[in-house]
Amino acid sequence: MHVWIDAAAAEPGVTVFGMSPIERHVRAALKGGVPAAHVVIDSGERSPPPLPADLAGLGLRLVGGQSSDTGARLAAFSASVADTVFAVAGDSVVDPRLFVHLATRQASLVVTGDTTVPRALARAWSAVYGGWSQTGSAADCAVLLAPGTPVPAAADVHALGAALLAAGAAQLLTAEGFDAHVALQRRDVPFWVRRIGDAASRAAVERFLFDASYKGSTDVFTRYVYPYLVWPLTRLATRWRVHPNTITWVGIVATFAAVPCFALGWWAWGFVLAYVMSVLDSVDGKVARLTFTSSALGNVLDHGLDIVHPPFWYAAWAIGLIGVSPQALWQGGGASDPLVGAAIALLALYVADRLVLAVYKWRYKGRGLHAHAPIDGAVRAVIARRNIFLPLFLVGVALGLGRETFWLILAWQAATVAWHAGRTVWILARKEAPRGVH
Repeated sequence: MHVWIDAAAAEPGVTVFGMSPIERHVRAALKGGVPAAHVVIDSGERSPPPLPADLAGLGLRLVGGQSSDTGARLAAFSASVADTVFAVAGDSVVDPRLFVHLATRQASLVVTGDTTVPRALARAWSAVYGGWSQTGSAADCAVLLAPGTPVPAAADVHALGAALLAAGAAQLLTAEGFDAHVALQRRDVPFWVRRIGDAASRAAVERFLFDASYKGSTDVFTRYVYPYLVWPLTRLATRWRVHPNTITWVGIVATFAAVPCFALGWWAWGFVLAYVMSVLDSVDGKVARLTFTSSALGNVLDHGLDIVHPPFWYAAWAIGLIGVSPQALWQGGGASDPLVGAAIALLALYVADRLVLAVYKWRYKGRGLHAHAPIDGAVRAVIARRNIFLPLFLVGVALGLGRETFWLILAWQAATVAWHAGRTVWILARKEAPRGVH
């Protein structure tokens, strides 16, 4: 498959999360496995658009000085390559998964934007930062053109898609055969196309993309509180071209710097560092998905950190509450304190919970339990996790009830393990098919 980008439709200076739509198309295509030599930027009668330095030397094909008619330019290119051509407009953004999904299709298809993508964020967030439409427009199109397909004259890719459908020269792409489940986001997201017109629509598209990058099942703080911080930080990071791995490394430093602070009873510093990490843990993933800069290393660092660090925090909380130095505790001081046993039990339950969740993931080939059905997504909002325990413990320490709160956290973790184990047994015994979380 070749990717043909109609740069003649792009408005100069328009960016979405720090990238022009043309750059977004290029990076999405490359991320989807399209060879650089198969990516063509056709600027029509305009001069070819400038590209970032890291893209300029990859062998992308730049075409200019041709007809202003999109249909004529696309027809000439299609005839020259004898291959399927995925044509996207320079005034739109398209779902990056389409570059993978359409690579194996052979018939001419039109992708329209009139699918509905359920919101992940609360409407209260929209009231502060502005709304966007869950359902796009059928007039927003991208086109997969098979060799030999007659191409009518058209002003742009959107008009071309409508003309191909009207003439019966192409079929409408349907959801059949398209895997809408996004494992890392624990939700099902239909494919989408969104056109960028004026400044208002560009801003709405950014909010739509931000929402589409969110997880479908997550804790209440990540869904209802953090977005007010994550949104401006994500916009700054993308505007300044900050790599998500850089954000992750800052989070890693904050994570482990919090451990001695908690253990020494320096609660204020510990909580500040913990919340820096917790917020940045949301930012790095959004930046990676919105700028196509996710990597295997970043995935290991981000998700590996999420799994590894909670036991260190919980142990440090117990040490800080016992009130002896780590060295004295190591030498046996405070060993008789009931919190020592509580901390060991909490760590054991944490490991047990991860193992239980791994059973479902193994059985359903990488899919998470919390994306199985709506009830699992709802329960995910309050189960035993860092973002639930952190504010709970903060309030407990502030009220002088740190020990009592630690025992509550232990009970919460035990209840979570019991729930996950029960749900897993129930689902496997009934051989239920996943119903998904939007």
